[in-house]
Amino acid sequence: MMENLINQLIKAALAAVNPFNSIQNRLRLDGENLVIEDRVINLTDRDIRCVAVGKASVSMARSIHELLGDRISQGLVVTKYDHLMDVRFPANWETIESAHPVPDERSLYAGDRVWELLADCTEQTLVLACISGGASSLVVAPRDWNALNELLTSPPTAEISQDTQQLIRSALSSQSIDITAVNIAQNISLPALQAIGTALLGCGLSIELINAVRSRIDRLKGGGLVARVGKGKVIGLILSDVIGDPIGSIASGLTNHQNADNIFVGNNLQACKAIEQTIDEEGEYTAQIVMTNLQGEARVRGVEIAQKIITEPSRTVLIYGGETTVNLPKDCTGIGGRNTELGLAAAIELAKKNVPAWVITLATDGTDGPTDAAGATVNERTNDRALALGLDAQSALDLHDSYSFFRQLGDLHIIGATGTNVADITIAIRP
Repeated sequence: MMENLINQLIKAALAAVNPFNSIQNRLRLDGENLVIEDRVINLTDRDIRCVAVGKASVSMARSIHELLGDRISQGLVVTKYDHLMDVRFPANWETIESAHPVPDERSLYAGDRVWELLADCTEQTLVLACISGGASSLVVAPRDWNALNELLTSPPTAEISQDTQQLIRSALSSQSIDITAVNIAQNISLPALQAIGTALLGCGLSIELINAVRSRIDRLKGGGLVARVGKGKVIGLILSDVIGDPIGSIASGLTNHQNADNIFVGNNLQACKAIEQTIDEEGEYTAQIVMTNLQGEARVRGVEIAQKIITEPSRTVLIYGGETTVNLPKDCTGIGGRNTELGLAAAIELAKKNVPAWVITLATDGTDGPTDAAGATVNERTNDRALALGLDAQSALDLHDSYSFFRQLGDLHIIGATGTNVADITIAIRP
């Protein structure tokens, strides 16, 4: 049964990047020493603090607490709404849920709490920073308006282009925010951060370029978290959701600083390899990891993946990792994310060729964009099933309403928060 195989592959991918297990496998106690791979840190008289931020922060913090227990003097966990999953921490730990992908008041509060937690660090302080994707909006500590003004008036760069600068100006103007009329010494307002975030997320920019902006206007990002610790020691435990694992882009570079010791505990390639291994062990299909840097417009990549899988011999599985984008028009009312949009485009293309094939899309954190779905499963018959229900696949794609389309078909993956986050995976199967 194809459904059983698909569920098996999704389960294998998520298990391979379970951050709780990944941390347990990399960290251990040896008497008074904390051993992290080839690093040894003596914990005698250490003031150990844990800051866990991102969609996978709960699993990561649980793993640290199980390892170190009462040795931790203070802990702080910040995650997305509905991601705490009824997990309870001791009284000296604080848990905060806030908004993603656009920050809210709780995100500001979370930023304040991280800033305060790191205020009095000394040479004896050891900060274990558990970092995962989503932290860029879950935790915000805005700089003053002058930082934003400098970003907008500085010569364009490869990271912050003239088009990006103009996009930000237009976003502020749309909310009647006049940067020339504010008190330049005050912090950037939440409405301004929300306007900028919404505009950047909807214009098709890569997460690297979006986070380059965020790093410039936030005190914690771009290595600011490490700088706040001062003479203390920072170990960054990084679960990467960004193609190529660039420290400066993951969570907008919270630990991107020369004084941090950053250690990766999981990434997209690990999840893709787990799918490949599962297929190999089953022995009925031939698997290939095509790439782990899938980028670009989701609908374009969906067509390309569909076109490729139908040219493959029977019993072939193609695996793609990465993160596509969706370029949204103004006043878009459709509901969906990059994974369901990619799947919908693939379904339309498969219907044209009428060759047996399946395409499965998966956001590894369990939530695709602003929806409660992780992705969708399609095949060459998806469009016919939709027509039988009076649904127009092309219209849904044009309106960026892929979630509504697949919800009516019952083809969504509703798996809830997974406790991990290593970007997206697309699996194409030629039965």
